[in-house]
Amino acid sequence: MRGAIVICVILAAAFYTCLAAPLACATGSLWTPASRPLVSDRRAARPGDIITILVVEKSSASHQAAHETEKKLSAGGGPGGGILGFFPDLSVKADRSTSGSGSTAQATSLVDRVSGLVIGVTPQGNLQIQAARRVKINKDELTLSVTGLVRPDDVSPDNTVLSTHVADCRLEWSGRGAIPEKQRPGLLSSVISWLW
Repeated sequence: MRGAIVICVILAAAFYTCLAAPLACATGSLWTPASRPLVSDRRAARPGDIITILVVEKSSASHQAAHETEKKLSAGGGPGGGILGFFPDLSVKADRSTSGSGSTAQATSLVDRVSGLVIGVTPQGNLQIQAARRVKINKDELTLSVTGLVRPDDVSPDNTVLSTHVADCRLEWSGRGAIPEKQRPGLLSSVISWLW
């Protein structure tokens, strides 16, 4: 009997909360028009809500190209006649050929978690998200940033969304410091690459 009374009180409070939240609040009330009811979904849905993006990106690309060209030119001449009789017999021959091939391959894998904010809602109801995280270890600073659009249906109950479900996803992973500086080519290598 006592359990039934407790359940009735909880249901009545939840029902009252659902009805009272949209109404204008009295001064000093704990509820405002922006408050969510106690029984509503807690997923990100409005600007300012926090959302977690699970970054799971894998990509690979390869490209191969080859070319071969050959060009020949030959010209001849004979004794001139008329006014041009003083020109001797002329002959020109030129051969040129080039060939080359090249290939490139790249594989990238990035798995991470970053929390960000809903910064807007489109007229279609999609969430505009923006997230960034900066990690500084000694003198190295790594930055991961994600922006894009998310359908509210793709946000899971634990308020996360996979990066593969982010439309117009812009994912940037950059770094500054000793390690990223050592990964860049030197001045001489850059000049040689620019010349060739």
